[in-house]
Amino acid sequence: MNISDRITEQLIANCDDSISRINDLAIKGFHVRLGVKKIDAPRLASFYFFYRIGGRNGRQVNYFIGNSENMDAGLARRIALQIQPHVEAGKDIAKMKFEAEKEQVRLKDFWRYLGRDYINDRYSRGGEICTMIEKHILPAIGSVHLTKLSERIIVLRVVHPLIEQNKSSLVKSLMSYFKQLLLFAVQKEYLNQLPLQTTIQVPKQIIKDESKEMSSLTGAQLKGIYYRAHKDTSQSAYLFTLQLQILSGQTLATICRAFRQDIKGNKWLLRGRDGKLSGVVIPLDGPLKKLLKQGVKSFSNAQSLYLLPGKGARAKADKGMDPKSLAKLQQQFIKEVHNHKCSMSQLLKDIEKAMISLGIEPRVVAYLFHRKLESYLALDADDPMVQQGLNQWYRG
Repeated sequence: MNISDRITEQLIANCDDSISRINDLAIKGFHVRLGVKKIDAPRLASFYFFYRIGGRNGRQVNYFIGNSENMDAGLARRIALQIQPHVEAGKDIAKMKFEAEKEQVRLKDFWRYLGRDYINDRYSRGGEICTMIEKHILPAIGSVHLTKLSERIIVLRVVHPLIEQNKSSLVKSLMSYFKQLLLFAVQKEYLNQLPLQTTIQVPKQIIKDESKEMSSLTGAQLKGIYYRAHKDTSQSAYLFTLQLQILSGQTLATICRAFRQDIKGNKWLLRGRDGKLSGVVIPLDGPLKKLLKQGVKSFSNAQSLYLLPGKGARAKADKGMDPKSLAKLQQQFIKEVHNHKCSMSQLLKDIEKAMISLGIEPRVVAYLFHRKLESYLALDADDPMVQQGLNQWYRG
């Protein structure tokens, strides 16, 4: 149960066991949380100051002041009074403490306050790289103080586990980005020197062994990859394009060349390598139409003509996302789902093969995958057989 009153030592000592929190009446945000009652000792009282950064919908911070083992309610109150004007001025107390205690900063704190924004701004696909670091590095060494990071710790806790999980192809790129993050920490004087003095090398035999694992994906596996990507709520561009490839059979390069204006009603007009409309039209219905509508809403912006704008598009020149960067992330995702190493060309071959196995009209498959046929066999852009074939693929 929570109550509101002036926080004092007497109030805490006489507090009923059912009360677990007291909010101070005079200092907004200042509160104390009371622990479980013990037979041989008083309840532990932990003092906090709650505030928001960025208004009502901004980030919430519950700043820990101390507990009854190292201070009484009077001292905690005086500290809260010192904090109050900074909070009212819009300052982040936790960040101020972080900057004042550089020698005690942990990797996850540096990432939270400085590192994430740095990586996101430095790279065109910063969001995906941030996700990689948060998934593979922070859980393993996020609690380590920056000054105690060493190459040995990084190799033992991050590199070796990735190799054991058959993700050695990820190690080189991940360590390259992590090294840039550590260089930034050196520039900001949170580190005196770089813990990673050399490039992490993965034994060639391991890379050869992994390359042998490359094999075809069945229709059922493609379906599993699609649904795993569809259920992901991160709204990542590489998962969006992976779903789009599976539904339509188009290459990453074709998708990255698409303009927003190419999606008109129930049609998606494709562009060739020269950037001009090729005359090929993909009819939109069912999951494909819904996915493209979501893509326009999630990724497009008014500053770029592209469906998937590249980082800084229109600052110098308009451009789409880099298909090679998206391909690497897609390959990692497929390997995590089915433990298959799959190239993008192989993925399209597998999709084409699955469509044929499902009994879709061969001329429709040839149309979707841009295969040349004799003029009397080739389908027109508005031929209803294309839509029928796609609907059959969605149902399969």
